[in-house]
Amino acid sequence: MNGLEAIVYHNGFSMAAVGISIVFTALVALSIIIAQLHKLLLVWDNRKALIQKLRGKRNASEAAKAPEPDVSDFHNIHEEARQFNILIQVMGEPFSLPELIYLAETRGIRHPHATAAHLITKGLVFPDNKGFFLWNHEVYNQLVKGSRH
Repeated sequence: MNGLEAIVYHNGFSMAAVGISIVFTALVALSIIIAQLHKLLLVWDNRKALIQKLRGKRNASEAAKAPEPDVSDFHNIHEEARQFNILIQVMGEPFSLPELIYLAETRGIRHPHATAAHLITKGLVFPDNKGFFLWNHEVYNQLVKGSRH
């Protein structure tokens, strides 16, 4: 076997096509890299200013973020309980805690997650062990009576 017959028998044309495509792909990638190299060098030259700018944005975003209140630092549990009690009466019992928090957010109640956690720790909201929550009317009535005196 000689000449073209040997090339065809050993898949020479296929290997040549694969080789050409690999070389062509590498040359295209290299040309794209070279074409964009000036941008990479510009970033490298200004890296100190860029790092300071990024740190400034991070510090500004941290400063703009309002701190969540500490759950133990709620002073007006009576108002919180009243607002959540109204929402729970609208929803009905048993209620979904995520749905309650969503309703509180849409109604403009501040820090609904922390407030719900605070009401749970105070015993006003408790789980029914079926995935839902219930409102403790006895604790709420005692709280309301305590605030009137």
